[in-house]
Amino acid sequence: MVKQLKKLPQGLLELTADKLYTKIDNHTLIHLEGKIKRPVFISILQHGDEYTGWDALKDYLNNHQHVLPRSISILFGNVQAAAQNVRQLSGQPDFNRSWPSRKKYDYPIAQTMQEITAIMQAKKPFASVDIHNNSGRNPHYSGINSLDPVFINLASLFSDTMIYFTSPVGIQSGAFAKFCPSVTVECGLSGTSDGTEQTHTFLELLLSQSNLEHVPGILEHQKVYKIIATIKVKPEIKIAFDPLADGFMLLKDLDCLNFKQTNKAEVFGILGSELVAKNIMPFIITDENDKDVTNQYFTIEGDKVCTTNKFVPAMITQNIQAIRHDCLCYIMQKIRN
Repeated sequence: MVKQLKKLPQGLLELTADKLYTKIDNHTLIHLEGKIKRPVFISILQHGDEYTGWDALKDYLNNHQHVLPRSISILFGNVQAAAQNVRQLSGQPDFNRSWPSRKKYDYPIAQTMQEITAIMQAKKPFASVDIHNNSGRNPHYSGINSLDPVFINLASLFSDTMIYFTSPVGIQSGAFAKFCPSVTVECGLSGTSDGTEQTHTFLELLLSQSNLEHVPGILEHQKVYKIIATIKVKPEIKIAFDPLADGFMLLKDLDCLNFKQTNKAEVFGILGSELVAKNIMPFIITDENDKDVTNQYFTIEGDKVCTTNKFVPAMITQNIQAIRHDCLCYIMQKIRN
């Protein structure tokens, strides 16, 4: 059963993310009452090494210790992984791939996510916010699962750059999008002051809104992208950022390409001699319908893996663990300037 509290444990606001486990458990829901009773749901630390959400939320709560403008429900995700500054512990599923979706999951964490979803749906939240960091260099941006104007207005409170996506499935914002405006905010690399400040400002703006249909001063020049494919490294391929005779070397600083159009014949990495001999493509790229579209985007030229077409990547990561657990990056197309 999900643990629910009506106040913050004593001393919680004095803790860094890696110490939260001393006061609360994974998947603790804390409901704090504000002037406006309809709550905003805020999810943090679904990935334990993405702690900007907690840093910004601490600042916000410290600024509103006497009274909150609006009620909030805070979900503390993987505080056990946060204690070790890792995305997830060995043997754990990805928390943000375990929420109710068109796929059916029957493991314990997925059942917990179903319970949390039911609890919050009954509260009729004003909005849902899931706060994340990237493990590669990206501009700060929002992710939405609907192009409804209230979703775009919500996302625009954080950034004029946003991504519309319908996969991967099992994500928190997708589950909550069925009953309230929801957004994923991506705050750059963990620990950066600009990410914390922008997220704090976003919370101040959002929690002072009376509705999301007409938001004063909303950004007019929104750049909306759509994810059309996912690039993964095949699980049997060894990967590193140094040469591997029997594996695949990703280029360092590849994340500089995020949100920029690649050139044709852009090099993404170097094949080791064993893979060259067997002409093995290390990537598998799938579109929104899980169709293999690898050959539309990449080819092997000698020992180099190169692009065959221009495209815009996002969320290229330099973190080997994140590549293994999730993907190397996504391919996008712009759908609104």
